[in-house]
Amino acid sequence: MPPKKIIKFIAQLLIILFAFLTPFKLFAQDLPITVESGIIPPEFNLNNDTLIIASTGNPFYGSYMKRHFKKDYTGQFIIAKPEGHSIDNCRYVLYEGTTNTTITKIGGPEAGRSRNMVGHGSFYIVDRKTNTKYINPNLASPKLIKAYVTGLDEARKK
Repeated sequence: MPPKKIIKFIAQLLIILFAFLTPFKLFAQDLPITVESGIIPPEFNLNNDTLIIASTGNPFYGSYMKRHFKKDYTGQFIIAKPEGHSIDNCRYVLYEGTTNTTITKIGGPEAGRSRNMVGHGSFYIVDRKTNTKYINPNLASPKLIKAYVTGLDEARKK
């Protein structure tokens, strides 16, 4: 068999293996983003509150969230740190769950140097009035933020 055909065969085989071995859970949302699933607070926006989208300090994150919320959310929202905003007017805060990890190099010329790494988990809402956290077990992804915005808007309109 010519080398080109062998390489093509191996590439096709790898694609098929990847398709069967990759868990579909990584690409699909397990739970719908609704009040009934427990991801959105039951009293969400009964008083037409302003939703705070917690600022991470990253301008790209802020513009990304602003773009999605302007497109699909009909309520009021701000991207800011929750401190300094009245709980009466801004009861709910949407946070992005992140994990911080420090990696320290052991050997080589950079031994002893540390580097911080941030991983993205998912999103969750905090009700500042009752101090309750509504956790979303789905993995963070562009598909998730769109579903989250749509779910929040539907809950707000009820």
